[in-house]
Amino acid sequence: MFGKHFYNKNIRNIIILFGTVFNDITVKRVKTNGVVDKHFKVPIAYGPAQKYLTIIEQGRLGQSSADSGVYGDSGKDSSRQGLTLPRMSFEIVTMTYDATRKLQTTKRIKEAKPLGTIDSIKVTNGGSGYTTVPTVTVQDPPSRLPATATAVVSDGKVVSIAVDTTGSGYTTIPNVTISGGGGSGAKATANVDAHTTTLATSYTPVPYNFDIELSIMVKNSDDGTQILEQILPYFTPEYHVTLNEMSTVGVKRDIPIIMNAMNTEDTYEGDMITRRALIHTLSFTVQGYLYGPTKDMGIIREVDANIGANFNDKKDTNIDVKPDPLTADPDDDFGFTTTTTEL
Repeated sequence: MFGKHFYNKNIRNIIILFGTVFNDITVKRVKTNGVVDKHFKVPIAYGPAQKYLTIIEQGRLGQSSADSGVYGDSGKDSSRQGLTLPRMSFEIVTMTYDATRKLQTTKRIKEAKPLGTIDSIKVTNGGSGYTTVPTVTVQDPPSRLPATATAVVSDGKVVSIAVDTTGSGYTTIPNVTISGGGGSGAKATANVDAHTTTLATSYTPVPYNFDIELSIMVKNSDDGTQILEQILPYFTPEYHVTLNEMSTVGVKRDIPIIMNAMNTEDTYEGDMITRRALIHTLSFTVQGYLYGPTKDMGIIREVDANIGANFNDKKDTNIDVKPDPLTADPDDDFGFTTTTTEL
């Protein structure tokens, strides 16, 4: 039942989203005279804080008092260095289903997905000053053959564009550029053959809460307070970030990142050579979604229905509904042609 492979990168995108929020935190170290001694960005990586503390502890072994604050095995190989503080790390600790945000399961999300060949090219601005026929360039498709076209000029303007070859393999509306010919300002848009357009669909996503812990590891207390003051004021208790959640069906969503709690741990052990690691742990909940597989489905271009009071006897009326024009795409502004026939 679960043998069909799909991968929407929903969890990966949540991890990237969370890390991006905190990847521009900086620390300034100021001398007693007010001059900035150091100004640097605090590195952040995905992983448990204990892993980085272990690396720091291993790098401390063999370190002398003249190591200048670098956690490395300088006693054996000065080119081999460990980690420096401050730094941040984060990891997903739990993922739980959130029934309070669940919507109707069978509802589908749809996004028009043009495929195939170029049907026509429409001039949206004729420009001016064209003395010769300009060159029309249609953006290449991801694969297969690009379309070619020729402009028609009249009174110094581009009045129309004829499609010479329709190309193939277009998955998005390609850009059309008009260059040369001595003029400027002409613009045009391409239309993909509507008969090859499909809909990319997916069922309503499943809401999950991602509980994430952010660990702030510092050596100096002032470094920690600088980092905290660049984070805490934004969470009241939530902070919203826009995520391109599901590009295949065109879904962008504001994702709330909710701050739950903060605690501090001081790992200072007391001897004169042990480095101090002051750890601030912030707990967050990211309210995200997980999507199932997507699939393509055709677009309904005609509805033909027979109606009647009693189908056992006869059908009274036939109603046929078609879009106008027949080549309309789902995102076009089109009408319908309804034909009613008495039977």
